[in-house]
Amino acid sequence: MPRIAIAQLRDGDLVEQHFVLASKQMGQTNSNKLFIKAECTDATGNVHVRMWNASRDGYDRLPNTGFVLVRGRVETYQGHLQLIADAISPIEDPTKLDLSELIKHTRKNVPEMYNRTKDILTQIKDKQLQAIVSEFLNDADIMKKFIIAPAAMGMHHAWIGGLLEHTVSLLELALLVCPRYPDIDQDLVLAGLFLHDIAKTVELSYTAGFDYTDTGRLIGHVVQGAMWVDQKAQLASKKLGEPIRKDLLMVLEHILLSHHGEPEFGAAVVPKTPEAILVNLLDNLDAKTQMAIDAVAAPAEDNTWTEYQKAFNTKLYRPSITIRD
Repeated sequence: MPRIAIAQLRDGDLVEQHFVLASKQMGQTNSNKLFIKAECTDATGNVHVRMWNASRDGYDRLPNTGFVLVRGRVETYQGHLQLIADAISPIEDPTKLDLSELIKHTRKNVPEMYNRTKDILTQIKDKQLQAIVSEFLNDADIMKKFIIAPAAMGMHHAWIGGLLEHTVSLLELALLVCPRYPDIDQDLVLAGLFLHDIAKTVELSYTAGFDYTDTGRLIGHVVQGAMWVDQKAQLASKKLGEPIRKDLLMVLEHILLSHHGEPEFGAAVVPKTPEAILVNLLDNLDAKTQMAIDAVAAPAEDNTWTEYQKAFNTKLYRPSITIRD
């Protein structure tokens, strides 16, 4: 049976193919029968999955996130497609799977984006700030993860290479915006943007679907990133042969701790410097714009309006614009 990408699924399709299990939950009907409620994804999208007459043993055999084989049929329920599974089984050996079909990757050139990131960061003139940034760039383990990590679980740039794509986009935006405000410390903004999500490299796992690591759940990228900055500053200080200025380190760490804007969105503190405010605004600009683009591009029953988008508190309109001379 040929594989059907999630974006191409239609009512009535029969499937027996691999997916990434993104989440699972055991439910119970009014008649006390167990069922599995799950979310499956591939490189093109996600689909809700239901398996009736399930067993606790079968549920426990499934990974929390990972690769699964699903056999079932596609149905429309309340205007939305869902996959009714007859069987869901874990994949023990994923080496034979085509991961390009199952995990979404950036469509942009990773080496080019990484080289552009490093090129922009050379514009940082403050030697102490440059030294801290260099400690990260010279950390082979962090950089290996930095170029492949997603930027989020599902909100924006949620694909392999998404963190790098998001970061270089922000750095490019900073080069456009900072000259408009001569009193802004561009060095601090560039360093803050490069480092604001750096700990996503350990907050998320991304080898078989996306999930939070123990570090991600217990510490999170906001705090872990600030901790790393402090550690790298100590290394930079030794190499420079001088202490890193306390005020510099404080405002840089403040950017990382405040870049989500508000505590309700995960910020440890609200932004309290012009540079921290700008980093928050640029981060939100790139994330929200990409989320809107992804929402409009996603398949839906209604060709004019998207599904309801929680991030925007509305459905989004799909404009059909014909360019005229």
